[in-house]
Amino acid sequence: MNRLYFACAFLVPLLGCGGGTTNDRSDPPVGSTGGVFGTAGNGASSVGGGSGAGMSAGSGSVSASGAASASGGSSSGGCASDALPSGVQALLSSKCATCHGLVPSTGLPTLVSYANLTAASKSDPTKTNAALALTRIQSTTSPMPPAPGTPATAGEIAALQDFVSQGYPKATCAATGGASGSGGNSASGSGGTPGMDPLSAPPTCTSMTSWGNGNKGSASMNPGMACITCHKTTGGEAPTFSIAGTVYPTGHEPDRCNSKVGTDGARIVIVGADGKMLTLTPNAAGNFSSEVQIKTPFQAKVTYQGRERLMLTPQSSGDCNSCHTQNGTNMAPGRITVP
Repeated sequence: MNRLYFACAFLVPLLGCGGGTTNDRSDPPVGSTGGVFGTAGNGASSVGGGSGAGMSAGSGSVSASGAASASGGSSSGGCASDALPSGVQALLSSKCATCHGLVPSTGLPTLVSYANLTAASKSDPTKTNAALALTRIQSTTSPMPPAPGTPATAGEIAALQDFVSQGYPKATCAATGGASGSGGNSASGSGGTPGMDPLSAPPTCTSMTSWGNGNKGSASMNPGMACITCHKTTGGEAPTFSIAGTVYPTGHEPDRCNSKVGTDGARIVIVGADGKMLTLTPNAAGNFSSEVQIKTPFQAKVTYQGRERLMLTPQSSGDCNSCHTQNGTNMAPGRITVP
C-alpha cells in the first residue's frame, strides 16, 4: 500500500498495496489528470493488495487549529507578515496540505504559504499555483480533490476565488512575527510535530504501550500485524475480514504498538466499485476491520480532525497491514497514518 493523506486541486494517497496511492509521492503535478493513492502525488497508505502505495505518508499538513484568523492573526494576537486569508488557509488545511505540504508528493508543489500560492505553476507558468488550483477545484472533468476526496465547499471555493481575483491580498496583521502554535500558518505532520512528515519520524511506539496478550482473541490484538493473513491460518476459528488494518500517528510504529488516533476521531472510509461507502472507526488500539463484503476494486481514505488522506488507485486486497508494515513492503512507505 502506498500513502494516505489529502489534496486540494491536487491529489492525495491512502490505504493499500495496489500501487500509486497517496503515500507514494509519485503523483502527477498540479494541472495533470493522473491519479494517485491518497492524492495525486504524495503517497497515502493504501488499503488493497497489489504493488501498491499507501496511506501512511502525509506531509506537514496545516493543522486544523492553526488556521489564521479572519485578520490573519494568531491566537496570541500576532501573525506572520505574509499570512494567508483565513478562508484560504482553511482550504489548504482541509483539502490540500497532505499532498502539498512541507514535504509534498513527488512532482507536486508545496502549498502551505503565501509565496507557494503566488509562485508560477511549473505545469503552466502562465498561471500561479493558486489560479491553477482554483481551475482544478472547479473542473468537472479532472476535479481536485479527486474521488474519494470530499469536494471543496462553496465557501472554500469562494475564498480562493476572491484571493485570486483580488490580486492575492495578504491577511491584515495587527503585528508582525511568527504565528503561535495554535494560530497562524504552522504546518504539522500527523504525528503532532510541526512541519514533520509522519514517514520521516524515527521508528517509535508513540503510545508507549503495546499488545502483550499473544494471539488471544480480541479486537485490539496485534496492532500493526497483517490481520487477514493471520486469520487464514486459524482454520476458521477467527473472523473472516474483508478489510482490516491499523492506523497510526507516525509512519514507522513497531508491530503490536497500540495506536490511539482512533479515539481522537480517525475514520477509515472505503468506497466500493459499486459506489457503496463503508465507514470504519478504529478502536483504542488503532485497529479497524469489517466483515462486510466490499465490491472490488475499491478506493479508500482516512479522515481525521477535518483533514483527509486519499487512496486513489483502486485496490483489490483489504489486508492493509500486509503492505503497511513498520518499514513498508510492496512499495508502501510504512504505516497507514492519519493526515
